[in-house]
Amino acid sequence: MTDGAVPVPSWLLPWLAVWLGLAVVWLAALPRQTSRTIDRAYPLLPLLVGGACLAFGPAWPPTWLALVLNWLQLGWWLWLMLTATWLVSLLKRDSSIMDIAYGFLMLGAPWWLWHQLGQDASARSWLVLALATLGFGRYGLYICWRNLPHGEDPRYARWRARFGGRWAWWSYFQVFLLQGVVLWLWAVPMVLTLLAPGALGGLHIAATAVWLVGLVFEAGGDWQLTRFKKQRHSRDQLLETGLWAWSRHPNYFGQTCMWWGYGLLALAHPLGWLALAPMAYVTWFMNRGSATSLMERHMLKTKPGYADYCARVPAFFPKPPALQRKADKS
Repeated sequence: MTDGAVPVPSWLLPWLAVWLGLAVVWLAALPRQTSRTIDRAYPLLPLLVGGACLAFGPAWPPTWLALVLNWLQLGWWLWLMLTATWLVSLLKRDSSIMDIAYGFLMLGAPWWLWHQLGQDASARSWLVLALATLGFGRYGLYICWRNLPHGEDPRYARWRARFGGRWAWWSYFQVFLLQGVVLWLWAVPMVLTLLAPGALGGLHIAATAVWLVGLVFEAGGDWQLTRFKKQRHSRDQLLETGLWAWSRHPNYFGQTCMWWGYGLLALAHPLGWLALAPMAYVTWFMNRGSATSLMERHMLKTKPGYADYCARVPAFFPKPPALQRKADKS
């Protein structure tokens, strides 16, 4: 991207018109008694960003406009990919393929954006592409190996049973478009990093270190859980050793750290501070908003002894077992 004028593209208005129609259906179909304010915000956020760009974009500084346009274009790509994934889910009667799509979409997103931006050959671009390929590629392959042989995940199956025939179309909003907006928000640091000027520096080293800590927790937690499931004597047994003695959800904590690694990379961009809000949202989502809370409710219903485990081990942020014991004694 250059610092010259960046015109608002012709695709933005029809894109917004179609999304407006989807948002109207989405908001009208939300269960009024159980939906939260944030549930209503998801359909509106792309409209607000796209509408602001359409109305005020030509007056923005070129750096701002380039960032927002590339972010919107990435959202358009995610929308198309997730619509295709939803159609496949209808054929398979398995909405949990979204979990598989998540990893591979976030692997492909920075590569697609990198191609759109002219295939910059800088070490900075190669770093974020390498981290995304390793991290999301590993995750996507792991979830594919774990989920495909077993059919639809029980959490999604309960939604299917709850909504009945309505689920075929409501899953498009409840699962695919919802998570599409979430991923679009989380991808802000990647857009900033690929647009950032300059060479590698100390910030990139620190970001990579944070990302590697996350990889250890996420991949290590997944590996320990897989080994435990092969060796356990009963499905009622709980994994309480290794990283799972430090946190009840070390994989979620690890993935959050990896996203913070991308957020630190984004700080090399003049507007890199904008990545702080998505990173705070990632942390909330993984810890309180959805991921951990949904799994906790499922585990409390299905695993005897899980409440005792909760009383000893922190839910998200790791704490060494020795410090846990000291806290218990005090």
